[in-house]
Amino acid sequence: RTLLLGAGGAARAVAFALLDAGIAELTIANRTAERADALADAIGQPERVHTRYWNDLGHWGGFDLVVNATSAGHANMSLALPTSLLASRAICYDLSYGKASFGFLAWARSAGAGHALDGLGMLVEQAAEAFEIWHGKRPETDAIYAELRAYLPGDAED
Repeated sequence: RTLLLGAGGAARAVAFALLDAGIAELTIANRTAERADALADAIGQPERVHTRYWNDLGHWGGFDLVVNATSAGHANMSLALPTSLLASRAICYDLSYGKASFGFLAWARSAGAGHALDGLGMLVEQAAEAFEIWHGKRPETDAIYAELRAYLPGDAED
């Protein structure tokens, strides 16, 4: 079971990627319920995609993967998520990185996530894909990732 937090453009891309990867069930929650419903309708797979009201998240749990695609961390806003959302050893992934991911990752660790990861790797790999499209050659990303990880404040990866 997968929970996607957010319903904007990044969440839309993640939703399609997760479904293409074969997840059985995707639950979308957004602070504005209508946006979550609109994204689910746009995806058009009601047997696999469901929405939940943000305020009702405390009644749902057992998610194996929770992806944060909200902008809350960029505005220093708390998501106020219940710790009951996670299944044992769940994976939590924030599309943000650096300070913007700290709140979500701290919540994930306190809720018992098996892994709590930020979006720095995604940023680096997206840049590498773009570079390859433009220049016909894919750069090595390990050194770039390590340098950026060392530059960013805090420990944003488990």
